[in-house]
Amino acid sequence: MSQAKAIVQLLRLPFLTVTFGAVLLGSTFAYFESGRFHVLHFALALLGACFFHIATNVANDYFDYRSGNDAANQSGTSPFSGGSRMVVEGKVSARRALAVSAIFAALGSVIGLYLNFATPGNWVLWIGAAGLILVYSYNGFPLRLVNIGLGEVAIFLAWGPLMVTGAYYVQAQNFSSWWPLVVSIPSGVLTTLVLLINEFADKEADSSTGRRTWVILFGSRAALNIYLLLAYLCFVVVLAGVWLDRFPLWSFLVVVTLLMPLQAYRIGRKNLGDWGMFMGSVKTTILFNLVFLVLLSVSFSI
Repeated sequence: MSQAKAIVQLLRLPFLTVTFGAVLLGSTFAYFESGRFHVLHFALALLGACFFHIATNVANDYFDYRSGNDAANQSGTSPFSGGSRMVVEGKVSARRALAVSAIFAALGSVIGLYLNFATPGNWVLWIGAAGLILVYSYNGFPLRLVNIGLGEVAIFLAWGPLMVTGAYYVQAQNFSSWWPLVVSIPSGVLTTLVLLINEFADKEADSSTGRRTWVILFGSRAALNIYLLLAYLCFVVVLAGVWLDRFPLWSFLVVVTLLMPLQAYRIGRKNLGDWGMFMGSVKTTILFNLVFLVLLSVSFSI
């Protein structure tokens, strides 16, 4: 494998769908509430968020290599679990991976600084800084949140309240209510579910390196129940938004995805330990995340 191809795999670009959904949701909700939609700001917010996401992906591979987690992970469910494996297999050096992560973090920061300059106040600056600290602290400095049972919380905050309200703010340029926070809940939850469903195959490797994921803390069966409960919380948020006349009736479009989390849950329960078959649950979760967020976003722009 060429070095260029290895670095592209290191970036884990398919997972950027969760970032696309989050930025789209915040931007369209701003349009729904304020009537404003700045195409350049949307493009830059999406690009900057994707750069931060890529920086996080690569940093996680670096930290997992340093901790021995990826070397211990033999579940065979890559690329959904166990990272890209480009560093642990020696196709990209650890030093180069860290440099790639830093480059993408710097690119995202430049875009963030421009958007902060182009909008009133320093909301974009503080939101971006908080997000960057959270996602780097998930598995690395300065906190290693995944080692104290807070990794899932960090992902919820980063891809929910922070990313969605950040995308909202660069469009609306103000916060007129708490509803941007409410609308961010499904994005945060659904991205957390993508993380959670990937933790099952990683359980043994994570445990051996000191991680305290929800699958380890609560056990596989309970973690699957938490998965299903959180998935349907997203529908409750939409129902409440429509009921209180803060979301349009079109938001009920998300019912198209109603059975997807149940399908993922059933596949997961049936195939615990059979990680090749369990991957169906992972793929369904990623699709659920994207379709739900896109449909909800569409409802805000009709």
